[in-house]
Amino acid sequence: MKKLIYPTVLLACTFMLLTVVADAEAGRLRQLSQLRQDRLKIGRGMLEVQNVDWTTLLQYYTDDIEYHCPIVDVYGIDMLTEFLGRLYGNSPDLVTTIEDETLVDDVYSATWTMVGTFSGVPYEAKGISIIKFHRWSREVYYWRDYYTEGDIMANIPGFDEAVLGFRTYYRCAVDPTFDCPFELATADAVPEMKPMVDAPAPHKYGRDIRSLIRLRRDRLEIGRALIESNGASWQSLLPYYTENYEYHDPIVDIYGLDTLVPFFERLFASSPNLITTVEDEMLIDGVYTATWTMVGEFDGVPYSSKGMSILKFRDWSTQTYYSRDYYSEADIMATIPGLDQAVAGFRVSYKCVVDPAFDCPFPPLATLEADGH
Repeated sequence: MKKLIYPTVLLACTFMLLTVVADAEAGRLRQLSQLRQDRLKIGRGMLEVQNVDWTTLLQYYTDDIEYHCPIVDVYGIDMLTEFLGRLYGNSPDLVTTIEDETLVDDVYSATWTMVGTFSGVPYEAKGISIIKFHRWSREVYYWRDYYTEGDIMANIPGFDEAVLGFRTYYRCAVDPTFDCPFELATADAVPEMKPMVDAPAPHKYGRDIRSLIRLRRDRLEIGRALIESNGASWQSLLPYYTENYEYHDPIVDIYGLDTLVPFFERLFASSPNLITTVEDEMLIDGVYTATWTMVGEFDGVPYSSKGMSILKFRDWSTQTYYSRDYYSEADIMATIPGLDQAVAGFRVSYKCVVDPAFDCPFPPLATLEADGH
């Protein structure tokens, strides 16, 4: 009898232990799922401010949170609170619509379109944001928005001509579909396209686990290579673009591989020493995003700009059919004599309105109104 009791007790204890472990694992999975949902809700709320009272999100920001955009850099919860109060106070009708979003590990990212007025000036801008959470937490410690202030400047008399002039010049230099109103000296400098050498064909992938792992690894490598492409590498990467590929940045819109090739020819002829360095990168399903710093010259004018890109792959493939670069064209304009003053003037005006840490060189608006200006 004793021989039967001991195995029975052992089996019962083992079953009870497995039940406890299974319950604990299920509870942990529920917690992780809830954390993910909460982070998505927080990230969306930070961007789609028309749907949320922005002050209710302050509880999720760390004391040392930092915020960055093309114009301002804000450090600490106190400064961020004042900055957001000024920003939304001067954009009372702001509506932001999220398009694509990703949440990988502790990093949330979303592309969006923003429509509204800033200090009475109407504008519409496309952008992308990256928001970083502390590990296993709902606390946000880092937030950066990428967009071009040219979309706002283009609607302000005095600044609009500078933006239009630069955009026209840029499209004349790089956009093969643009009907340029004048001739550029660089037009004859576009090099003849060289045939590709040892360009690898995109690999075909199965549906097994090993193929999925390889596909993810290859997509990360190719996505990074496409973002960091330069005058020496872009031709070897052409097999990774589909025939109907489309590319967008703040100034140009390119449709089709046949248009992309002459665009790249012109771009790298105007910026032969362009270097782009990827910093943070994410890949979820077929969507690759990356932040980067770009350094180079455009028609001999040196510049540096931070940006972020989104790139979409075809299903089960390393070929991409869509990408968009987000950066501020004003970073280039700021280095061009004649345009630099317009950029500096707009940035000073903007910081005077929203940046609590900025020592504004202008008298307060109330003082000007009292003086009859």
